Amino acid sequence: MNSNVREIAPIIDWLIGRVAFYIEQPVRNVSPDIALAELGIESVSAVSLCGEIEDKWELELDPTVVFDYPTIAAMASFIAEETVLSYQKV
Repeated sequence: MNSNVREIAPIIDWLIGRVAFYIEQPVRNVSPDIALAELGIESVSAVSLCGEIEDKWELELDPTVVFDYPTIAAMASFIAEETVLSYQKV
């Protein structure tokens, strides 16, 4: 497992848990490589998820981020990159 995968694994796990909550499915039914829309995330849930991401990682995001990074894996990579960038600004 390379370091990048190790770094985003906790983010992926968290996102899987939140998506499972919103789509009312067990976490085992949530794949990080399937588009959030295909998993059943609706726009209201996407905005709520975006707000949770902002709170958890202290980021300011446009709610359209879930469309720009449509899978959990893509979103996790984005979050990891953004948190690194925000720490570098401090």
